[in-house]
Amino acid sequence: MWKRIRRPLAWLIAVEATVYAIGRLIERRITSGDESTDNFTVAAICNGKEFHSHAEHLKHGTVIAGIGGVDIDLRDATLDPAGANLDLNATMGGIQLTVPEEWAVEFESDTLAGGFQADVNTPDDLPPDAPKLRVHAVTRMGGATITAEN
Repeated sequence: MWKRIRRPLAWLIAVEATVYAIGRLIERRITSGDESTDNFTVAAICNGKEFHSHAEHLKHGTVIAGIGGVDIDLRDATLDPAGANLDLNATMGGIQLTVPEEWAVEFESDTLAGGFQADVNTPDDLPPDAPKLRVHAVTRMGGATITAEN
């Protein structure tokens, strides 16, 4: 029995290792900025990542989760006075976004066999001059969640 499954098992392990290595290379090429920059791109491909921003004038961010997961925490970031845009893309992966309760979050989602959930304050519960974060989420067999906490 061992002789019958040894070769397919070896091929499976080789393919998985190759996909993982290619995912790391793509991740490094896509990812830009760091936790203090005002524009960032975070990618997790066949992997998991945590990103805790403390930007002083956050303007734009892109988060990509492909067969992986990303946990984004923006509670220590300060938005640009004009607001900020955040693009979320989860393909067979998941994104968890945490924002401060005092931010006004506008969101739109485009899902296909995926899910999107936003647990944030309504604009009526916030002052008119509340910092504004605009989120566009695309989920394909994946999911994205936005949570407001302090």
